[in-house]
Amino acid sequence: MPRVAVVVVAGGSGTRFSGPGTGGTGGALAAKLTAPLGTSTVLGTLLEGLDGWSRALPAPAGVVLVGPGGVREDPPGGGPLAGFAAGLAALPGPPPPVVVLLGADQPFAASAVPRLVAALQAAPEVDAVVGVGPDGRRQPLLSAHRPAVVRRVLDGLPAVHDQPLRELFRGRVAEVAVTARECHDVDDPADLHRAARLLEG
Repeated sequence: MPRVAVVVVAGGSGTRFSGPGTGGTGGALAAKLTAPLGTSTVLGTLLEGLDGWSRALPAPAGVVLVGPGGVREDPPGGGPLAGFAAGLAALPGPPPPVVVLLGADQPFAASAVPRLVAALQAAPEVDAVVGVGPDGRRQPLLSAHRPAVVRRVLDGLPAVHDQPLRELFRGRVAEVAVTARECHDVDDPADLHRAARLLEG
């Protein structure tokens, strides 16, 4: 298993989760990520899953959170590509061979990470690996990348702020099946209730 880093981006405003006391869009996003889920929170469940996976590696995986409570893109609110760029820049030391990109509101995404990493490692001709859900749709916030390729993509853009994440997938991309549970994201209270049912099941 190569050295792996994980960048978790907390994108969007979280306004669909907003309510009294959330303090605007920033507060709404924080409220979404800290919403209770089982004995933890939405973000906490993801980070706990990543920690459990990392403990099985020969060297622990580094995890960088981009969003409330973590590093921030400059200016904030630039979208997931800008968040990924900020997360890469925040990684300590030389970049690892593989960097995984996840969404902070996907509490069960950690179980897909070993398959994404293994698929990228097994295909040296591939630039990136992206998860594909049961509906056949790509899940760009469930993906694994080679940092050198990502850097070339970012350097080729006039700016990363508000640029679409699909810029990362214009090269040679492999697909890996992910489950509905793994790609479930929490955008509103109904999604949180479904996550709680998934956790119980």
